[in-house]
Amino acid sequence: MILKRIVLLNGIYDILCAISILKIIHIPILSELHLSMIKKYDRNPLFERFFAYWIFTYGIIRIFGNNLLISLSYFVEAVFLLNEYMNNILVTDKALFVIVSSIILGILVFYTRNT
Repeated sequence: MILKRIVLLNGIYDILCAISILKIIHIPILSELHLSMIKKYDRNPLFERFFAYWIFTYGIIRIFGNNLLISLSYFVEAVFLLNEYMNNILVTDKALFVIVSSIILGILVFYTRNT
């Protein structure tokens, strides 16, 4: 039950971050959290929109998906961020935090029954 609430809150957080990046709502800290993981980031509106759509998509999955789909969303996030980290695109501490926490949440959700 606690894990389900954590995942739900994470999904809501992802959606709020995404719509903040899209400038639908104005919460500067939420619009910068994901973008601040990128080293030497130059503002690119097209990149920001697509990044926000991606974040929004896995937020929806985490709110409405089943455990398999939710766990896969965490594993996909971890793998893609690991790839960017390995290519020296992401800030180390921020990237490793998200990668490790995504793997842990993915495993926990995967081995939890749907309720």
